[in-house]
Amino acid sequence: MNSIDQVRTALTSYDFLPLNIGTNNQAAVAIILRARNDQIEVLLIERARHKDDPWSGQMAFPGGRRDPEDLSARAAAERETQEELGVSLASAQFLGRIDELQGRHSGRSIDLVISPFVYFLDHEVVIAPNYEVADTVWVSFSILQDVKYQIIHVYDRENNRTHPGIRLGESDGRIVWGLTYRFLGIFFSIIGRPLPEMQSLG
Repeated sequence: MNSIDQVRTALTSYDFLPLNIGTNNQAAVAIILRARNDQIEVLLIERARHKDDPWSGQMAFPGGRRDPEDLSARAAAERETQEELGVSLASAQFLGRIDELQGRHSGRSIDLVISPFVYFLDHEVVIAPNYEVADTVWVSFSILQDVKYQIIHVYDRENNRTHPGIRLGESDGRIVWGLTYRFLGIFFSIIGRPLPEMQSLG
């Protein structure tokens, strides 16, 4: 499954699983796709390092907490993308949404439901990151699904805590792990191309 049409078809027919944990604390992220050189790529951000950010420095999707003025979780994802990257999703194609997950930090669940929404950009955009974003990168599906880039990431050496992860390439030492990895795992399973190490998440 390599075409955007196939991804769209899979997402359109998918009934996402909402997460009901009895909280009003909600966040949303945008999974943004584009097609380049016969490849589909997904946009990731490298979060700026900040002591008050539980996901400081990690690879992630653009997004953030839902504000009171946001009419929906999807509106929150679109507003946060505009604020963090200067990218409007108003002209992007909305492909659908995938399962929600509970926020986690240092291996522990936190009182936060995160809703992911998938978009396709069929035109060039200028990315202008704000202070919350250290860098951005487009990563191809082929890299994300190549077994040679799948690793076990040690995120807490003191307690020997690990999580499946993906290196972003031969010369890129950055690693996708944690919630972003889990969302990618859900997404790729929906489109019929599960990640090589998803079974280790249980």
